[in-house]
This record gives sequence, structure tokens and C-alpha cells, in this order.
Amino acid sequence: MPPIRNTLADLTAERFRTAVLVGLATIPFTVALSWESAPTSFSGTAVFAAGCLVGYRYGDRSAENGDVGPLEGYRYGKRPAASHRAGVVAGVVGSLPAVPWSIAHMLDLARSLSGWRAVITAVSLPVAVPIVVGLFALSGAIGAYVGDWVAARVDRTRDRARSRADADPGGDVSGWWRWVAAYILLAPAVLLYVFAVQPDSGIGFAVSVLALFVLVPFSVAAVVALFEDAVILQEARRDWVPNYWVYVGAPLGVYALVSLVATVLESANPSGDGIYGFVVALWLSSVVYLHSRRRHVGTP
Repeated sequence: MPPIRNTLADLTAERFRTAVLVGLATIPFTVALSWESAPTSFSGTAVFAAGCLVGYRYGDRSAENGDVGPLEGYRYGKRPAASHRAGVVAGVVGSLPAVPWSIAHMLDLARSLSGWRAVITAVSLPVAVPIVVGLFALSGAIGAYVGDWVAARVDRTRDRARSRADADPGGDVSGWWRWVAAYILLAPAVLLYVFAVQPDSGIGFAVSVLALFVLVPFSVAAVVALFEDAVILQEARRDWVPNYWVYVGAPLGVYALVSLVATVLESANPSGDGIYGFVVALWLSSVVYLHSRRRHVGTP
């Protein structure tokens, strides 16, 4: 089968060595996040994040097949874009801990059964392992789509920033900072109301739930705004060149770290704990960013 042969070739190709290394780096995180649920289910969070990274790393919209995805590649006989293939590679490599886990589980299950049930379990083993690997590859591929989209977005933002800077060299080329400022005001107000006031009934409780539902998507919008503003200022070649990966990556890293620690500590809702850590870290990152922006650029 060409897709399988192509993936095996990509695993050993020099071009995708970075994707292989990133996939290997996900293994301890996958083990930690899957420790309680394995072998019946595995966490694909780390592999998805790896797919995002390699999708951005290998994103190249100028390539001949830059917009060819796995489905189009299979249908029309074309090789998918390098970014998508890199996501699959990272996912396949990241599935390494799940394979022996699944094999051991199915062998134990076969030994515990008798008769035709044991035979069916043993026969299904060669099918179950490729399914597990395929699901990890799918998680990596989906992450690669996201990373590739971010890479394309960065390219478009840079082009717009250069055009604006050329048209108005002394003006404020970006208004995205206003969304970041709004987040700085909104986040502490919501968190103080939810955790300090702690309304437990009636309208107050409904307001706190609604406020959290507003804050979480708004924090995502604030990340996008911070990212866009930093990219634009970087391309406008002002006196200050912000490193957008630091300002955006730090909150995302805090989310991953808090979620991992909460999982190890057997928290009831590790993802929710991670979101709270992300919200606080993003607020700190936004404050530092706007303070530096005002000091170097003059706005806000």
C-alpha cells in the first residue's frame, strides 16, 4: 500500500529527522497522561502538540504540493505536503509506548478467556496494533494541519505588515494590542468574582458560569491578537522586535505543565486546571508585552 510505504520511507528520511525527534520527545508525556487510562485508552494530547510544532516547522506554501492534504494525496496519487507528512511521522513515532501496552493487554485478555473468544482476541491482535498507530498518526496529522495553518497565517501577516509599514512608516501599524488590553482587564475581574466572591446559588452563580464561558474563548482570541501584534511589529522593523514565541509559547507551556502535574496528582479535572493556569500565565504575559510595547513603541 503506497501510503504505508511512503510513511515508512519518511520515518527514515533525513528530511524528517526533526519530526522523528519531536515524536520521541512526546513519549514520556504520553505515558504520564495515559497512566491511569491505559491500556484501554491513550492520550493523544502530546502527539497533537507535536503535530502542531512540526506542521509549523515544515510548512511551505510555496512548495509544489504545499496545499495537498492526505485525502487529496490518496485520491489523486500525489504526495501530501511535507508539513502533513511530518505530522504523521511524529504521530507514528509517538505511538511507540501505546504499541507494547496494547499488545500486553490483548495477550492478557486472550489468556483470561477460553474457547473461541480467546481465538478471536488473538487473531484481532495484528489488526488492533495498526489501528492504535493509525489513531496516533491521525492526531499528529491534525496537529500538523493546525501548525501549517499558523505558518500560512504568519506569512500573510508579515506581508500585510510590510505593506502598512511602507505606506505609513511612522504610524501604528497594528491595532491588535487593544484586544490584549481588554483581556488584561477582563481576566482578573472574572477570576476574582468566581474565586473571591464565590457565588454559590441564584443569579450570582449563573453569572460566574457565564463569565467563565466568556473568558475561555476570549483568552484564545487574546492569544491570536498578541501573536498578530507581535508578528506585525517584528516585520515593521521598529525599534522593538518582540519574540512572539516567548509571549505566546509561555502560556501554552504552562497549560501543558499544569495539566500534566494535575494528571499525575490524580486531579478530578486536569484539563480544567490547565486552563486556569493558561489564563493566569496569559495575563502575566500580556501585561509584560504591553508594558514593553508602550516603552519601545509608544502605544498603548
